[in-house]
Amino acid sequence: MGADQFAAQPGQRGRLTSRDNAADVCHGVFFPHTVEQLDPGRGFDLDYRLTQVGPLTLAEITHHTDVRLDFAELRTGYYVNVPLSGAVRSRHRGIDVTATTETASVSGPVGETVVTRWVAGTRNLALRIDGGVVDRTLAEALRGGGAGFDPSFDLRTGPGRSWLGMLRVLRDQLDDPDSVLHRPMTAMPFVESLVTGFCTVSNPAFRQALDRAAEPIPPAAVRTAVDIMHARPQLPLTTAELARRCNVSVRTLQEGFQRHLGVAPMAYLRSVRLERAHADLRAADPGQDTVSAIAYRWGFGNLTRFAHQHRMTYGQSPKETLRVRAGRH
Repeated sequence: MGADQFAAQPGQRGRLTSRDNAADVCHGVFFPHTVEQLDPGRGFDLDYRLTQVGPLTLAEITHHTDVRLDFAELRTGYYVNVPLSGAVRSRHRGIDVTATTETASVSGPVGETVVTRWVAGTRNLALRIDGGVVDRTLAEALRGGGAGFDPSFDLRTGPGRSWLGMLRVLRDQLDDPDSVLHRPMTAMPFVESLVTGFCTVSNPAFRQALDRAAEPIPPAAVRTAVDIMHARPQLPLTTAELARRCNVSVRTLQEGFQRHLGVAPMAYLRSVRLERAHADLRAADPGQDTVSAIAYRWGFGNLTRFAHQHRMTYGQSPKETLRVRAGRH
């Protein structure tokens, strides 16, 4: 998936009072399905807000009447229900799951998916993950195979709770027009982490693969990754993308960097970007350029952290570097 596709799409929000309209909205960005109202004596309406970034579509939906949703086969992706209140009951491949604030439900591309009852008033985070991205993430760790997913996972403790925190961050940040996640360089690594986290909490074989020792990495692979970072640091590179280009697994590349360079791949990339940002600060026009613009250009979304890293590396704050440039003219 190209970097330009990682720019977040403008969010949509509104209220729908027609089942046909609800199905049409979801058909365009989520999964095709039909809507059946289970208490037809009440009027139909739902509130929604949805957004897309890269391979993810996130919808926060509240149905104000009990409904049933028939998806048939999803085919193109994975569907995760994470209720913020209430409950969503579903069946995938013959297995019934009730998603609540404590338990998420998972449906995969193959096999019939039915939401047997979306309880009225339930506010639910519905996540669609492109199947190709999940398959590639699994293949990098498992060398093929391992497509079996748990039908549910715990949101109260451990990795599931952590993953839910990331999902909430994504929802809140994509709702903010000034968020750095609207920039591909910062969105792409975050999205990759969210997908990897999903595989971790829902796929047993993937979890086991992460715990196994990595294969020895040839120094040439580390050199190749380093060369890529220095040649194109402006790209929204991730550890998985670097591993693909170097023909090694993510775990192997991570351990290779630790063994040969003493840092993680993304930490090394941040140091390269910090060097480029410092060079831009030295060359910038203080009357036209700002520290924040230069920091964001190089993927530093947290200005406080950027300033700290810059001071620790170069002995002065970014603002001081910019002023030094002004004093030379």
